[in-house]
Amino acid sequence: MAICMNQSDPVPGIPDSDSELLSRQGRGFLFDSRFEFQEEFLSYQGFRYQFYTRREKLPDGRVVNRDVLRHPGASAILPILPDGRIILIEQHRAALGHNLLEIPAGLIEEGEKPIECARREIREETGFEAGELIPLREILPATGFSDEKMYIFLAKQLKFVGQDTDEDEWVKVHAVSPRAAKELLENGEIVDGKTVVALLHWFGISG
Repeated sequence: MAICMNQSDPVPGIPDSDSELLSRQGRGFLFDSRFEFQEEFLSYQGFRYQFYTRREKLPDGRVVNRDVLRHPGASAILPILPDGRIILIEQHRAALGHNLLEIPAGLIEEGEKPIECARREIREETGFEAGELIPLREILPATGFSDEKMYIFLAKQLKFVGQDTDEDEWVKVHAVSPRAAKELLENGEIVDGKTVVALLHWFGISG
């Protein structure tokens, strides 16, 4: 694979792309016609997810198989209490075999809008109802194998009404100061991707 090279570049082999990337909207979602779709078929039906095999022709003519998890999407919520403390949840993650500190999140159900999912999930997992839900960011958390899209919301005007978790969920709710949340991030105690993104984004906005 060749990289366009400009001899005046301060980093040899890597061109300065500021103008190219910033001047055209949609560069982060550019369709590349060199990769040709061949076919896609169901390869495994799980309890909750479907795995597909997607065949693509590469620019050099080879045809390869890609494992793809088709995902319904998810909403995540960063809840902020009136005193500025942040609500985190601690829950077991079977794939890792241990608990994680996270912001509440959940799958978007069929026919449900992302903000409706956010409103439902914060109530179920933390016991709080949000008087205000503000979109923060949309992220693609697992692009190497999944089309999952996650919508992150800021939740304010919280009112405690009691948890209503799913039967297979064991969730502990924590309220932490921004200082403590930053320290947990810096010390590597918070490693969940959506939580890292939400907190860093919020700290960048709020200072």
